[in-house]
Amino acid sequence: MTANAFPFAGLVTAPRATPTDGPRLAELVRMATDTGAAPVVVAAPPGVELGSARVVRTRPEGTPITAIRLGMSQLTNSVARAVLLLPYDAESTTLVALLALLDTGKRSEGTLVAFDGAALDRSPLLVPRDAWLELVTLGEGGMDVVAARRRLTRVSVPAS
Repeated sequence: MTANAFPFAGLVTAPRATPTDGPRLAELVRMATDTGAAPVVVAAPPGVELGSARVVRTRPEGTPITAIRLGMSQLTNSVARAVLLLPYDAESTTLVALLALLDTGKRSEGTLVAFDGAALDRSPLLVPRDAWLELVTLGEGGMDVVAARRRLTRVSVPAS
């Protein structure tokens, strides 16, 4: 058995998802898994079916920070050194783009990593473990508030 040199988890946040968003969420779970994320957790309201994915339930029409807090609670005992946050309505979410984000994160450990020009609340974001407390406490003000206290590295979204 080989150890992952950069263990990271995935968290798909979907507090406002509806039952028809199930296929999109399943696609995000698959992409996160394909990047090497383990575990992958989905924070979604009841009624959104996701097959065998690890799910924590939010209130319907809940807030993004509540979804993050519920999902992050599932990762406290993991060996992950970072979490890949994937809002279900994120733009530019392709496997190639996520791999570029992770590659930058591996080379820039300790920094938040996001796509160039993307709003942090609506984009995939790689959050290092030492920022998890700030994520769940300051995240209520949005990811820009978290980023203001940390180094932020931006990466260009590769064409897929």
